[in-house]
Amino acid sequence: FALDGDEPPVLLGSNHGPNAVEAVLHALASCLAVGTAYNAAAQGIEIHSLRFELEGELDLHGFLGLTPEVRPGYQNVRVTCHLDSDAPEDRVAALWEHVQKTSPVLDILRHPVSVTTTRV
Repeated sequence: FALDGDEPPVLLGSNHGPNAVEAVLHALASCLAVGTAYNAAAQGIEIHSLRFELEGELDLHGFLGLTPEVRPGYQNVRVTCHLDSDAPEDRVAALWEHVQKTSPVLDILRHPVSVTTTRV
């Protein structure tokens, strides 16, 4: 796979692709969509439509190194799931809870992950 990435003009890019933090939101939406579709099918829940809206709060002062007290990553991420189904609300709510518990990308974002970097 080739995944293009870019930045908006204010960060010296040409905005021809998502930047890295936008790609994180896309990865989360993709993971939640797959988990929802798969688990709904496994539970016999028919989905008529599924759409996600994601927003992330990011303070560029941290990324640019202007304010050491501000973290360079997202301070908050909001996910809104629009799921249309004729299934009873309690089944849809249980499905959504299960999807959140089993989403690898959501888990990565909610819990610290040990990362090792090497410069050669």
